[in-house]
Amino acid sequence: MTEVVLTVLAGVAPAAQRELERLGWEPQPTGTPVATAVPVATAEELRVTLPRSAQTMAALQALRTVVAAFLVVTSPAPRPTGLLATAAVRAFAEALEAIAWQRPRVRFHGLRLEAAGAHTPEMRRLATELAELADVPVDDDDGDLVVRVRRAPDRGWELLVRTTPRPLATRAWRTESYPGALNATIAAAAVDELGVSPSDAFADLMCGSGTLLIERMARGPAARLLAADASAHAIDTTQRHLRGARVRGRVETRVSEVAALARDGGTPDGEPTLAGAFTTVVANPPWGELWGEHATNATLYADLLDAVDRLGTREVRAGVLTHDIRRFEAVLADDPRWRVVAMPQFFAKGHRPRLFVLRRAD
Repeated sequence: MTEVVLTVLAGVAPAAQRELERLGWEPQPTGTPVATAVPVATAEELRVTLPRSAQTMAALQALRTVVAAFLVVTSPAPRPTGLLATAAVRAFAEALEAIAWQRPRVRFHGLRLEAAGAHTPEMRRLATELAELADVPVDDDDGDLVVRVRRAPDRGWELLVRTTPRPLATRAWRTESYPGALNATIAAAAVDELGVSPSDAFADLMCGSGTLLIERMARGPAARLLAADASAHAIDTTQRHLRGARVRGRVETRVSEVAALARDGGTPDGEPTLAGAFTTVVANPPWGELWGEHATNATLYADLLDAVDRLGTREVRAGVLTHDIRRFEAVLADDPRWRVVAMPQFFAKGHRPRLFVLRRAD
């Protein structure tokens, strides 16, 4: 067995817990648990104890709601140099061996030690000796073998060894630079909050670079998929990201303002109507910072709710993710068609977007 620390963005922990439970990583009611998932004191970490195997490493690599996964090495010694004792060194080597089981095989170019007092002689010695064990140089700036040193929750010290050169949240398919692109783990949490079914007809009305759509497709098949955006560049970017993500499913596209979708159901030039076709409708509208303006967001949000009404089925689930919370709440207060069934909030890079999960009021 091996202990793993999973870091998550604040607010994403409930979705991450559900993702672990889908993998069976939870305490079992009888017998010896194959894994445990117990939130620690902060909202940004989960701890799991898992079988040490290639299958475990593959499952960690595939997590959608987790920022990064770390294998844990512990020492009961009162000082961090105890992590260089024989037992801890052996455990560190075993962690590196487990990381090497991943496919495609990951390669590291330098070790970066993250710790309080990282530049003290004691920590420099620790970094140097760990780097030698990993057969990479110490690289304080760009090292991709990230090793964190901190006090253990009970006693002694622990090393956290990141399992991948890049965080799991850094999706390999995101090859295009797109201003204001949604954090992928938040998108995965939003998809989880709305629920997933193979019978879904899923529409993203402001798809941007395609993050919400790709995270939905990563969860499994859907009966119908739509990417819509007012920007042709956004649609092109989404299509490139879809190819990079290698997710399965035919995606319809529309270059359209939400006001037009609300007005004509997406039927320019005789295209088939989209009206009443979608069981799940999502949008990550402009927050009035990199895109859009606060002064016009109220009108935009009203048009968006009209579009959800027009395109959604009778039982539509809608998710609107916005950092411009008060303005959207004011628009919702004046629209009797909708009721809010959940409002999870997430925290990333100074922003605190809230997901408004909506159902029809009647």
